[in-house]
Amino acid sequence: MNINLPKTIALLELTNGFTNNDIVIKDTFEYYWKNYSSEFKKFEIIDTKGDLLLTLEYLTKYYNLGYRYFVGFSTSTILNGVIEWFNFHPDAIGISPTSTEPTLNIPKKIFRMTPDDDYILESVYPQLKDSSKIYYIYSEDESAALYVLKKLNEDIEISSKLISYGVKKDYSNLTVENIQELFINSDESQSTLLYVFNEQKYVNLYNEGLTFPGKQLNIQGIQPPIIEGEAAIQLNNKYILSSFKGTNTSIIWREGYNTLGQNNYSIVALNILNLLNNLITKKRVSNINSHFSILQFDPVTRDIIYPTFLIETFRDGKYNNTFLSVDDPSLGKYEADFVN
Repeated sequence: MNINLPKTIALLELTNGFTNNDIVIKDTFEYYWKNYSSEFKKFEIIDTKGDLLLTLEYLTKYYNLGYRYFVGFSTSTILNGVIEWFNFHPDAIGISPTSTEPTLNIPKKIFRMTPDDDYILESVYPQLKDSSKIYYIYSEDESAALYVLKKLNEDIEISSKLISYGVKKDYSNLTVENIQELFINSDESQSTLLYVFNEQKYVNLYNEGLTFPGKQLNIQGIQPPIIEGEAAIQLNNKYILSSFKGTNTSIIWREGYNTLGQNNYSIVALNILNLLNNLITKKRVSNINSHFSILQFDPVTRDIIYPTFLIETFRDGKYNNTFLSVDDPSLGKYEADFVN
């Protein structure tokens, strides 16, 4: 691979860890490098295998080789582990595609491209309040999922009807038998709140005999799982996805999305390439254009602000738009229901 973009490298989890997310980011980068090579220059991608110590080793190694722009740290767990390194290397800049834990909304030299979990939780609170019982199934080793568990337990109305189930890092306890036992005596008035970092593994259980009569709310909010076979029958009109979606997209964003497809396209990857171009040429980040949604950052925390969330319901073999919540710097906050 010819490396053309100066001082830039990506440290992604490609063979272990958050692979279902980071492989999509890599593939989206490569689509734009191939099809828009004059605008977006390639840079090297390194596999961190989801290991924090290896990530820190690579940061130091490539910093000493002259690199200053680092893309990666897609989970809040990894991001939390590298913040101190960036504090000791103030001329280094990080870009996190998908970390969302609100406690990381602190002064840092790392841009976060996805809104935090407080926003996404707000988008599903009405459904949770209406549920007679809530099963929270979450990745127990991920700090963002643990933050949500803490928030749910702090809400008196929700905590009184909350049953939580932590999924192990190796997913060994995510089985039909275990989850069906969790759902024992469930009914249509109950709901499941999902924050499993490999959501596909959970959805696939419905092809192996798992059933649940109530609504399923997925707040992992990044790459939607593929629902097909028996799962498409079991989850029809029950599976609800809340995700970060922009109301404005560029032509080349839509070209990439339509070519790669919803499940294989990173919605934030093009904005990352755009941000890198502006950082390297020393342009003011506050004034750059956006290919997706509103691209504005808090000047201190470097977290993205003005998020948009779309609620989609899986129905008749596809995700259908249900509800849109927009936070706009000019128009303020507004919401819209879709007629399906």
